[in-house]
Amino acid sequence: MYAQWTTEKDLARLIGERAAKGKNVTLTPDTAETVARRLMKSHDPDPHLKSLTFRLEVWDASGNNLIELLAASSTFALIKLGYEAARATRRNDRLFVRQGIRVVIDSGEPSPGGAENVVRLM
Repeated sequence: MYAQWTTEKDLARLIGERAAKGKNVTLTPDTAETVARRLMKSHDPDPHLKSLTFRLEVWDASGNNLIELLAASSTFALIKLGYEAARATRRNDRLFVRQGIRVVIDSGEPSPGGAENVVRLM
């Protein structure tokens, strides 16, 4: 038997309740498509950002969770200036400059081996 939902908020609540009880969640194909569309949309908040290939982002200390997008630019020189300004004012924040999925600059701890030009894939 499937639980009935009328809004995405209802669906999220139902999924959360089952997950909290350690139960599996089974979705109908239509519901799975709705969830997939919503997840895809949440990862692309602004279509204008697509042309801005460089992004300056604040991440949590572990580097696993995006907290804030500070800037986006189509040129590396401009985003590098933003990064340097952010480093001066946000000393405790973990900053990434990314080009697509490629991490160009990571303000966190250097990787073992000390190679600063190593590209980290997320």
